[in-house]
Amino acid sequence: LMDLKVFKLAANTKNHKLLKDYDYVLRQKNTFCGDEITISIKAKSKKVYKIGYSCKSCIYTQASASLLSEFFKNKSFKEIDDITLELNKFCKKQTTKLPKKLSVLNKIINEKNLARKDCLLLPFITVKKMIKNL
Repeated sequence: LMDLKVFKLAANTKNHKLLKDYDYVLRQKNTFCGDEITISIKAKSKKVYKIGYSCKSCIYTQASASLLSEFFKNKSFKEIDDITLELNKFCKKQTTKLPKKLSVLNKIINEKNLARKDCLLLPFITVKKMIKNL
């Protein structure tokens, strides 16, 4: 049974469009299921100011992208890197819960949805790859 929170998050399409004036853009594909996501960001001084995304994907990737697009605003590249590391640890069960500062992500990245971790992490991994060499 799908969680209602997943639907609500996916339904929030405020940032569900690529930015026209982006600084960086990256398209990634989930090798397991074929989901695709393209994320565009506006950044300055190694900090994200705006994020837009477009995806041909399942509801989990859409919900995750929606949450990320709000959560990563005004975050530094270093913070984004750290957040993605924490999410990876949680999804690989190397830790049992997310740090308090990431509790908003529990709406979707939680024990119930771990079977969909590749879908949930796709937007995060895409942004991490995008900023890695910036």
